[in-house]
Amino acid sequence: MISFRSAILGLLCGIAGIAGANAADLGIRKSYEPLPPAAFDFKRFYIHAGPAGLLYSEGAKMRAAGTPIPGADIRIPDSLTVAIEAGYFFTPNFAVGFAGGFPPLVKVEAKGSINGLGTLGKVAGGPTALTAQYHFTGMGNFQPYVGVGPSLMIIFRDQDGVVTDLKTDHALGVAAQVGFNYMFNENWGVFFDAKKVYLRAKTAGNLGPAPIKATVTLDPLVLHTGVTYRF
Repeated sequence: MISFRSAILGLLCGIAGIAGANAADLGIRKSYEPLPPAAFDFKRFYIHAGPAGLLYSEGAKMRAAGTPIPGADIRIPDSLTVAIEAGYFFTPNFAVGFAGGFPPLVKVEAKGSINGLGTLGKVAGGPTALTAQYHFTGMGNFQPYVGVGPSLMIIFRDQDGVVTDLKTDHALGVAAQVGFNYMFNENWGVFFDAKKVYLRAKTAGNLGPAPIKATVTLDPLVLHTGVTYRF
């Protein structure tokens, strides 16, 4: 049986491949021969737009009425959304980018010693990232980059499940980024971007009559692909 995580990876890679394969059909460029570095005028602004998959490496430490719950854990299914990154080049090599997307509503499911409880609740939120980037030049159309910077998980709403009065705090962390653009001309191209985001969130509510608190590890891998526009 194909997992949802495999489906996300397949979809993102497929979109990137289809975009590149069909570029000539769209009249963007008639050939794929690498261009010399000076072939494109320097454009300072860029936008990345397309689907993004969030693959969580989740975990939790939970307390009920102040007492640790041995073996209690959580599971957050992977999710698919739409994201945008906008950025500015200070030089051809150095840029800064801000990424965010439509916040998916994800289930937080009980795992471990509390597995039988089912869905603890649902949370609508998503990570944003502000990264300083280094872009490698001299490779023509192919333009790889790396980046690092702070990340903020913004929580828009909580929805009760087994846990009532659920409240999840915003979480601040750090993001590491790697990706590439493949430019067809000075304005248009395709991209693939991967961000590993390290986040810890605090959440609280009530499990029956007992107040419950948890420190939740999220650490999503965000895979983003789609269209690049530079101007």
